Amino acid sequence: MNFLKVTDIKDIEKLILKKIPTLKGKKEICKLEDSLGRILYEDIKAILNVPEFNRSTVDGYAIKSRESFGASQGIPAFFTLKGEVFMGEDTSKKLNSGEAIYVPTGAMIPNGADAMIMIEYCEILDDTLLIHKPVSKFENIMLMGEDVKAGDIILKKGSTITPENVGVLASLGIYELPVFKKFTFSIISTGDEIIGEKEEYKMGKIRDINSYTLSLAIQKFGIVVEKKIVKDNFETILEEVRSSTKNSDIVLISGGSSAGNYDYTSKVISLLDDGEVFVHGISIKPGKPTIIGRSKDKLIFGLPGHPISSMVVFNIIVKKLIESLYLQEDKDDFYYGILSQNVHSTPGRTTYQMINKTVENNEIIINPIFGKSGMTTLMTKSNGYIILESDIEGLEKTSRVKVYKF
Repeated sequence: MNFLKVTDIKDIEKLILKKIPTLKGKKEICKLEDSLGRILYEDIKAILNVPEFNRSTVDGYAIKSRESFGASQGIPAFFTLKGEVFMGEDTSKKLNSGEAIYVPTGAMIPNGADAMIMIEYCEILDDTLLIHKPVSKFENIMLMGEDVKAGDIILKKGSTITPENVGVLASLGIYELPVFKKFTFSIISTGDEIIGEKEEYKMGKIRDINSYTLSLAIQKFGIVVEKKIVKDNFETILEEVRSSTKNSDIVLISGGSSAGNYDYTSKVISLLDDGEVFVHGISIKPGKPTIIGRSKDKLIFGLPGHPISSMVVFNIIVKKLIESLYLQEDKDDFYYGILSQNVHSTPGRTTYQMINKTVENNEIIINPIFGKSGMTTLMTKSNGYIILESDIEGLEKTSRVKVYKF
């Protein structure tokens, strides 16, 4: 057992995938109306042209553009009116020389027409149309396939479905999507001191926090199938963790990862079916005593019990791992600002420093938030964090820093 033989944070993902090579994103089919926020498993290609026909972008008259050349307010061009095209009509009308047909916005352009003249530049005298402005070829017409051509890649694998995406897909007649199946999670909070919402509070007890913060964070990309509070009893913890590995893909155990007498997580993982602890200590602050192991092909994390430490580890390891498995590129979940004061760090450990930002004279100021990792108010005071790499002793005031959002 590698007890607190720290692993470099940069090696964690590669190590996890080496130990559990079957840990991959799986495919499932999702209905379009249920697809918001889902992540595409493969590229989506257009199965038809958009638009599927030449259509008008204005209310006006379809004409042959060459017959409008020279038209002006004083010397209009004359056309014979030949009816109209109705919205939704698959028109068979054909435009001959010297003719004009009324076409509303979005309707099909009749054969033989190659331009639309806006109604504002037209005048009608009996069955004759006078136009007072020339138009060029294809003016005010969206050509078939101009927006999307059949076979074009519309959305790339790893893309997150947005309301705008849904609109495009519906326009293409795509109502089912191949998406990544969401990973399932079990959350186990351990400790005699932890109580749930229905338990009576007594002095010395601590209300469960981590199962709430973790479950909400997971909802963005996974499914929480169960949440448990388990007291500090080795056999009970072993049984509950074993049960959770059968119910979910990933088990998060909150608490029980440091060197205390009742910190059982490492021992429990080792006793599971084909159980192995391959990380017990990571070169980060906070979150050094984090445990990572497996039972067969199920991934198990032993997270620190302190809320801030737990969320930091979740964001920088668990969340990043899942995003990688979902083929998502790094998101723009960061911005830059100016540090308001010196920040010290411990060489040899990557430090994740909580911050909040203010704006002064149109400049983003980054204010470090200091406090112990067990202080729950740090989460409400902070709106991001900066990273101090393991090879530096700190950052100086006025340094330009990269801030990561939660």
